[in-house]
Parts: sequence; structure tokens; C-alpha cells
Amino acid sequence: MSHKSAWKAEKLGYTNVKVFAAGFPAWKKTGSYYAVETSYVKNVIDSLKPVVIVDARPTRPAYVKGHLPGAISIPYNKFDEFKGILPIDKNIPLIFYCGGYT
Repeated sequence: MSHKSAWKAEKLGYTNVKVFAAGFPAWKKTGSYYAVETSYVKNVIDSLKPVVIVDARPTRPAYVKGHLPGAISIPYNKFDEFKGILPIDKNIPLIFYCGGYT
């Protein structure tokens, strides 16, 4: 799918297009960041496995107005100030969300 997506991007005029040919599983193994679908987040929440979901939007009004169940608020511009509330166990997955991708 990566090659097809890159080809479509080039057809739209993008010139700095790169493909990670080894695919998503290999990308994850590198420890690189990646985006996930909302269905993935729901499955993680429903599984009751340890996970920390971080709402990176401003606390007021966004987090206060509504957030994912169990999410903690660490606004992106206050990350250094609040990073101490993240789990000590570095194997616990962290899922960050904001107002970016729909």
C-alpha cells in the first residue's frame, strides 16, 4: 500500500515522497512513532491492558469539555512540566491525541 500511496502523492504534485518498503510492522520495531486508528484505541481501552492515554490539547476548554475515558491531561506546551505523571514502567504504551488528525 505504501508504494501506491506514494504514487498517488506524486500524482498530486508532491516531490519529497519517501516509502518505507519494509512496512508498518518493521517501522514499529524501530521504535519510531506512528499513528493509530480510533478503533485501535477503543480495542486497547476495552482490553483493560495497561495503557496511558494522554490528551495533549489545552486543559481548558478542550479537556474539561470532554476527553476519552481514563485519559490524562498533559497539554503539549506543558509536557516537560507534567511528564512526571507518566508511568515509570517504560513498557506501558502511551497513546497521545490532540485536535490534529480527524
